[in-house]
Amino acid sequence: MIVYTITANIEAPVAQEWKIWMQNKFLPIIMDTGLFEKYIVFKVLNDNDGETITFQFFCKDIIVFKKFQDEHKAKVVQLLTESFPDKVVYFNTLLQQLDV
Repeated sequence: MIVYTITANIEAPVAQEWKIWMQNKFLPIIMDTGLFEKYIVFKVLNDNDGETITFQFFCKDIIVFKKFQDEHKAKVVQLLTESFPDKVVYFNTLLQQLDV
């Protein structure tokens, strides 16, 4: 299992508006690619600067993620950076589930 995370630190005054935008605009775009099986959203509790939310998108394997990366990631990054400019900072990570 591969987990692609997008973490956002949002300035408090726009946090609620941003969450609505993510739910109604961004998440459907990601899930409509058909490449991710599910997603989970978490709020980071040990953050004192604004509000930090992380989205974990689950896909079957690295091949599926590479397809997302090749065909959709540039559009996703552009959408994120153009929305709420200077109010939200994003970073992402790619994780692989291990059986230990």
